Amino acid sequence: MRQFVSSLIELIGKLSVVDMIIIIALMTFIILIISVIYLYKISTLEIEESEVNDMLDLKEITRQIEQAPKTKNIELTPYEREQEEKAIISYDELIKNSNSMKINYDDEDASSGVLVKKVDLKNIANYNEDSTDTEVHSISYKEEEAFLEALKNLKNMLS
Repeated sequence: MRQFVSSLIELIGKLSVVDMIIIIALMTFIILIISVIYLYKISTLEIEESEVNDMLDLKEITRQIEQAPKTKNIELTPYEREQEEKAIISYDELIKNSNSMKINYDDEDASSGVLVKKVDLKNIANYNEDSTDTEVHSISYKEEEAFLEALKNLKNMLS
């Protein structure tokens, strides 16, 4: 260890003034970079902690919304009440009967993985007695990407 210290002192003694200034500048620059990195890490930790706190607040708000009563608290004015009573069909009836119509289809094709239906133009819709919910057919991500790519190609061909 004594030999290392003596070699270091001998090396420093052989350096010129310009060399000493360059070494001091490099050491200062390294310390400055380390300080900036440290401050950046501390600030990102504080931001992450505040985001976690915000998320906790959002979770609490979401829970309160879910627990809130789902009743409609719409107060009709006398004019609106009168119009509702005189109307041929009321808003409530429209909402209740919104799923009562069924579209008629001539043909269905599911060969490419996407269900395509041809609408019967002579008899477009009829009253649906059972008023079942609409069926949703999902496709895989690859099929969706292929479909979007085909749409892009069609757009390019048309333009």
